[in-house]
Amino acid sequence: MPDTQRQQRESFSDYYDRPFNDALFRWIDVRKIGIIRTTFADLARGAVLLDLGCGSGRIISKVKRPGDIALAGDIDLRLLSNARSRGSQPLAVDFDTDLPLAEGVIDGAMIIDALEHTENPKSILDELYRVLAPGGILVVFTPPYDSHTWIAAEKAHNFITRRRSDHISPFTRESLTYAVGRRFTNFKVGRTNFGLSMYAVAVK
Repeated sequence: MPDTQRQQRESFSDYYDRPFNDALFRWIDVRKIGIIRTTFADLARGAVLLDLGCGSGRIISKVKRPGDIALAGDIDLRLLSNARSRGSQPLAVDFDTDLPLAEGVIDGAMIIDALEHTENPKSILDELYRVLAPGGILVVFTPPYDSHTWIAAEKAHNFITRRRSDHISPFTRESLTYAVGRRFTNFKVGRTNFGLSMYAVAVK
């Protein structure tokens, strides 16, 4: 992506700096964290976990177990600093390039409400597949744009926060199923949070 286009994309570090946003919207993370913990429960202790598009690093800090290695990936240095303060190793990541990781080094990967912010989500899913070890697990969360509940909630969110969602690659259940199924044969797609959240769990 040309640099001029990158400068036009919004930073989300200020969003995470506002306690009001956490109180109003982050309650939906409770169910997400529960699903991720359950999904990763069978991974061996000392697993290497990756949160791509980590935000403030709060979710991976609640998912990792004692002994696990948590990598928090984002392009925003302020967000990476927050993730470091929560015990994760920061990983500077540009979504438009290959991940700076060797093949097969990640045991559990997650991309939570970030895939819809990218120009080429299929390439990102390809990269996540590449860095996962055999038997590694990927968890994807993204808003469901075929849910009336989500569409109404997004309008309310944009009105209250006075900012656009910046979802340039929105997903429906059908499109998420296709995108994940391009690489993974063992996966499932579901919804939670009263239709506000859609997720895929895939095993390499």
